Amino acid sequence: MTTVLERTALPTAAGGGWAKTVAAARYEYLMQVRRPAVWVVVLALIGLRCAAPFPPGFTTTTDDGKLVADWAFNFIMLGPIGVGAVLADRVWRESRLGLSDLLDSTPTGIGPRLWGKVIGAGAATITPVVVAWVGLLGYLTAQRGAGVIPVGLAAFAAIILPGLVFVAACSVTIPYLTGPGLYRLGLFGYWIWGNMVPPRTGIPTPAGTPFEAIGEYPSGAWFHGVMLDAEHRKITPTTGEAVLSIAFPLLLGLAALVITQLVLTRRSPS
Repeated sequence: MTTVLERTALPTAAGGGWAKTVAAARYEYLMQVRRPAVWVVVLALIGLRCAAPFPPGFTTTTDDGKLVADWAFNFIMLGPIGVGAVLADRVWRESRLGLSDLLDSTPTGIGPRLWGKVIGAGAATITPVVVAWVGLLGYLTAQRGAGVIPVGLAAFAAIILPGLVFVAACSVTIPYLTGPGLYRLGLFGYWIWGNMVPPRTGIPTPAGTPFEAIGEYPSGAWFHGVMLDAEHRKITPTTGEAVLSIAFPLLLGLAALVITQLVLTRRSPS
């Protein structure tokens, strides 16, 4: 633990609330991005899905938008489960390493420390996804030319990133209230039920609606990507519905962060 503290300065009270949040985010990023589990778990789940990419045959399309959208769909199917799994024990790890009391003794404050944890640890856990996506774009660029790059960046921002941000925010905050084990179980169940259970099963599910978090609406509306559950519901997503499907998980993540901050503030003896 001493080595970690020497290399990564703890956030202090210097500056205002934003400066404290930035300092906390930097500390959390450097702590989290060094964990081998972050890279192994996230990349393994992405690789597992992309080993037999879905839908079959999409890699032969001449439409760059469809190509990158369908690759993005493969990334987002299992990747967020890995992100959530390795983030859920962030609080437990601090306690096990004896850092909880040390962090509580700093005058940073609950708000900046919590927001910094979400931003920093979340960004660190998303980093392997970014690295894998950049590697894929490099491969596609060598095959098809530089025109793939801007489309690929837009697809990442619209299809992959909102779901990852949503899961990262929930995975740092909700385990404060539930513990990591129960949260992981709930995340896995929610992700499968809420995004991948076909509506034709008769089970009520947000899959195929703008309230899913898997990026199907922006994929279909803007990039001509694969449409599964929305197509089953006979929905052709509009631009407004695509924007709603991006905003909804981000707002849920923000709500989880705000509620957790309020609960922790009430629990604090200060």
